[in-house]
Amino acid sequence: EFLLVVFEEDRDVQVGNKSRGPTNTVIELDAGEHTVTLAPPFDFSPVEQKVRLRNTAALDPYRIMFQRLPPAAIPPSPGSHPA
Repeated sequence: EFLLVVFEEDRDVQVGNKSRGPTNTVIELDAGEHTVTLAPPFDFSPVEQKVRLRNTAALDPYRIMFQRLPPAAIPPSPGSHPA
């Protein structure tokens, strides 16, 4: 099966906590349900997406999109102190 993860810059795509390739390129995965997110920094939304892949093709992949958050919407990193 094939997945295209769209983001405004190249970022590592994580599927089931494993690196599977960069954004904006077609990634080949097994059929079934997968949890997809991007590598840090966590300046995107949604945090993760669940997809069910079936009957896709390299020229017609399942497409999902992550959006960059504005700076004011990015949560502080764990252990950081507010300004």
